[in-house]
Amino acid sequence: MDQADARSPELRPETRDEDRPNYERILDRDIDFEGLKPSFDRIVRVAMALFGAPDGEVSILRPGDIPWRSKGGASPNTVFTNMVIDGGEVVWIEDLRRNKTLSDALEPHVAEVVRFGAGAPIRLASGEKVGVLAVFDVKPHAFDARLARRFQDLADLIADDWERREAILARARAEAEARAARATLASVVQAAPVALAMTDRELRIIQGSPRWFEERGFTPAQVIGRSLYDILPGARERWSSAFDRALSGDTVRGERVRLDLPDGRTVWLRTEHTPWRDATGEIGGVMLMSVDITDVIDALEASERSEQRLLLASEIGEVNIWEVDFRRRELNGLGWKGRGFVDAEITYEYMAGDIWRVVHPEDRPAAIALWERHLQAGEPFRTTYRLLQGDQPDVWVESAIEAVRDDQGELIRVVGVVRNIDHEKRAALALTRARDEAEAANRAKSEFLANMSHEIRTPLNGVMGVASALGRSSLDPRQREMVGLIESSAQTLEALLSDVLDLARIEAGRLEMRREALSPVQALQDVGALFRAAAEAKGLDFAIDLQGEALQRTVLGDGARLRQVLSNLVSNAVKFTASGAIALSLSAETEGDQVACVFRVRDTGIGFDADTARRLFDRFEQADGSITRRYGGSGLGLAISRSLAAAMGGELCASSIPGAGSVFELRLSLDAAESDPRTGWPAEATDAHGGDIGALRVLLAEDHATNRRVVQLILGSAGIEPTCVENGAEAVDIWSVGDFDLVLMDMQMPVMDGLTAIRAIRAREAVEGRGPVTILALTANAMPEDVAATRAAGADGHLTKPITAASLLDAVRQASSLDARSRDRLTA
Repeated sequence: MDQADARSPELRPETRDEDRPNYERILDRDIDFEGLKPSFDRIVRVAMALFGAPDGEVSILRPGDIPWRSKGGASPNTVFTNMVIDGGEVVWIEDLRRNKTLSDALEPHVAEVVRFGAGAPIRLASGEKVGVLAVFDVKPHAFDARLARRFQDLADLIADDWERREAILARARAEAEARAARATLASVVQAAPVALAMTDRELRIIQGSPRWFEERGFTPAQVIGRSLYDILPGARERWSSAFDRALSGDTVRGERVRLDLPDGRTVWLRTEHTPWRDATGEIGGVMLMSVDITDVIDALEASERSEQRLLLASEIGEVNIWEVDFRRRELNGLGWKGRGFVDAEITYEYMAGDIWRVVHPEDRPAAIALWERHLQAGEPFRTTYRLLQGDQPDVWVESAIEAVRDDQGELIRVVGVVRNIDHEKRAALALTRARDEAEAANRAKSEFLANMSHEIRTPLNGVMGVASALGRSSLDPRQREMVGLIESSAQTLEALLSDVLDLARIEAGRLEMRREALSPVQALQDVGALFRAAAEAKGLDFAIDLQGEALQRTVLGDGARLRQVLSNLVSNAVKFTASGAIALSLSAETEGDQVACVFRVRDTGIGFDADTARRLFDRFEQADGSITRRYGGSGLGLAISRSLAAAMGGELCASSIPGAGSVFELRLSLDAAESDPRTGWPAEATDAHGGDIGALRVLLAEDHATNRRVVQLILGSAGIEPTCVENGAEAVDIWSVGDFDLVLMDMQMPVMDGLTAIRAIRAREAVEGRGPVTILALTANAMPEDVAATRAAGADGHLTKPITAASLLDAVRQASSLDARSRDRLTA
């Protein structure tokens, strides 16, 4: 019965006649009401104490309007009794004066006194309703569902007592009927679908159901006639009190009872010990009923263990599982109770009002937007944000939340998992800041190196250019020696500058590798040709050995970088070898779609020991590091070479015997190419006077006066008189009205830079339909991105300062032979 029925019994539908009790059949039982009255009075007193009410009674139905009552006194008339019987459940009248049905039927003197009434039907096991247990009070009582259930329990006890009294009276009619009743009871026990057993007053087993014997592992022959204390270990210590109470007339229930069986098994039972009475009405023993709940207990314990493990895991992992239940209006949490997680201070009302109020305001909009997508489209809610901590630092968490809906689509629960990632997140943020700072510093360093490269290359270009031009004039031997020293020193300085820039690009991760067709054999031979003369000048034997079936294969790789590595190795071999020989070798074998190349450079030089070998490829390290050094160098060549080898997907290693020479080995696996390699340009500087270029019309855009003069001197030695301007705007203007074969364009110039000028020339060519003029960038900007920028602007080649007379004239000669169909990018 719900609260509305309990408080407003007049709202229940009218009871049908066939549902009403049969009064004659009830009274035909010849119940001894006076004999039951003491028991009724005890239960009434308990009920009165339960409600704190001053009055109560038991009403038993009989024909007519007036039931039998256990006591007199002021009480509602039979209308109330019939109302309880008709309903078949507890009737709770909070205030009789507000119940029109009863107030109209009450006698005036009763209506003046009684305000509250509660009645519970007395129902027999057969379902018949034989009476009412009622309590009354002079003051109203608010409805209490728990109290109502206990009240019905008392009424059920009356029914139990009634039925026991019926059994006693029935057995008293005749001994035969008593024996029959006992036999019937025994048969019921025997056929019971639950574990049921009977004992006498000495707790000896009289009868038991098959399930009782089976669950305990006994046969009837083993236990019939034996005491429970003898057949169940520890029964006396654990259950003697319960048995004594049952033998005293109480029914004793156990919701969770452990039973240790003789065979070592342990079972869990829900038990009920009830006294039974003999033919004289005396308690003859105990009726034992039990339900095996071992599986339930095992499942419960497994669930508890699982929850403990989950709790431990959540505490270790700093994870919190929380749930907002909108129907029960509850907030539940499991897990770590540290900073930033649901704790006792955060209530259901707090969370139900706005579950996002604990999220940092800066992170809240993104979290809410993701939550809306989860609600509308089912998109998973997985994100990170900060949780507010009052006056404490915010905590970064990783969060997963899901909405739970009922069958009608109504949101009933929100379940979330939150993991503390504050340490990891803050470490990641610090790492990101450090990376950004490092990248900023690296960019600043790169910009500084690029600027310094430009600033150094500009005067160095003047030194090398003037020295080169001077070397081609009429000089006496002493003057020519001095010019040679100038050129040699400038070249050394340029090599050192190139090494520093390479190292900077490697450290910044900006080293770009080309992928072009090349011949490994040709690369080795080119490098050998560069150093053969120097080796032979020192009296060294110089040999190149080629082996392998794939020597004629072309591969894809960066030819310039390959030659750079080989040049470093051969240069060191020549430098550190005073006598003996230098041998270059190449082994090339086909491995699937690749060619495995092994380059070796052997010398008979000074060698190095194991300690030197460990640091040989470190930056700024040299085999000869003493104060009495005999060999120059920056100590960058081998470090750069190993980095270049790794960038090409290979490895560079070395072995040596002090005083007996060294072997450097470069291993590369390069993709095989389909076409012949295109030779790089220029492979070597060619003779400046090898062709007639004096008729070329050249436009030079250069803002640095010294560099303009250097180029004029070099070109003048070949009979070329260039037209010179000092910025890009002048170059565009002069080109537009002139007819030039070649434009040499500096990049950094005032008014208009070289890249802008190149783009302007190419744009006007397209608009005016003029044939493309050959444009070579002549600049101190030597970084790869600078080369890419000049190509993108439309230049045909990129010449890096400082530049020698031979290399400039060779570039001019090759550029003069290009036409619009064969023009290619030129780089030196």
